[in-house]
Amino acid sequence: MIDQKRARVSYLFWIYTLLVIAWGAWVRISHSGNGCGDHWPLCHGAVIPNLEDKKTFVEFTHRIMSGAYGLLVFWIFYDILKNISSKQIRKIGWFLLVFMIIEALLGALLVKKSLVTVNDSVFRLVTMSFHQLNSFLLAGTAFILYLSYTAKVSIRITKLNIVLLAIAVTGAIASLAATLFPSSSLWEGIINDFTNDSHLFVKLRIIHPLLASLSVTAIIYWLMTQSRNPHAPKMALKLFLAASIGVITLVTLSPTWLKIAHLMIAHYIWAEVLRYQLVGQHQSV
Repeated sequence: MIDQKRARVSYLFWIYTLLVIAWGAWVRISHSGNGCGDHWPLCHGAVIPNLEDKKTFVEFTHRIMSGAYGLLVFWIFYDILKNISSKQIRKIGWFLLVFMIIEALLGALLVKKSLVTVNDSVFRLVTMSFHQLNSFLLAGTAFILYLSYTAKVSIRITKLNIVLLAIAVTGAIASLAATLFPSSSLWEGIINDFTNDSHLFVKLRIIHPLLASLSVTAIIYWLMTQSRNPHAPKMALKLFLAASIGVITLVTLSPTWLKIAHLMIAHYIWAEVLRYQLVGQHQSV
């Protein structure tokens, strides 16, 4: 049964999820992860810190947004348990709660272990990779909740889902490398990718464009063979445009605004693929 009111609320909640993720990306890109020191959940040991320092303002704003997000998740979870009888939606509510808690714990770990700003340890790389993976799972779950209020959803894990999540994780590695070890030119960046004494992050960043280009090409080809599905070409076009933005991001050496735009487009494509798959490939994508 379609629930228009909860569908609208869930859609706005998904949008807010993306805003929190985008601001989190700005925290990393602006090297503001230590804006509250190593204190968590307090900021410099205070409930409301002095916000004159830009880094403190950026990090504290993210914490306010994340705190409000957590409260929203608890409210949505409570509403589902109290008013929704659908076992599927209840299961989605549980996943939403779990992914939110994991996201908060990963954020706390980054702060408490000082895995921020210019930290280039393998521990940060692993933590950031899990952080990226969980943020996509969290945003995806929020979008699936919205879909569940608008149509009959058949939830399943597919190879396509796994490939897209792998692209997202390698994207986090590439973005971290670009932030910590920026190149002055595209050619310099390519050379550094294959230089023996380059940092591990730099050596690994090439995985993302290679995996993304090969996978997206294969997915587009597969979509174009789905002659019985009138929505497949539209999905293929969206993937092509998203990949084009990725190429532009690479060629222009990942300017800040394009990094964040690239991340948001990736989340949009992730949501559209979930809609395409879970709603039965029969509704508009």
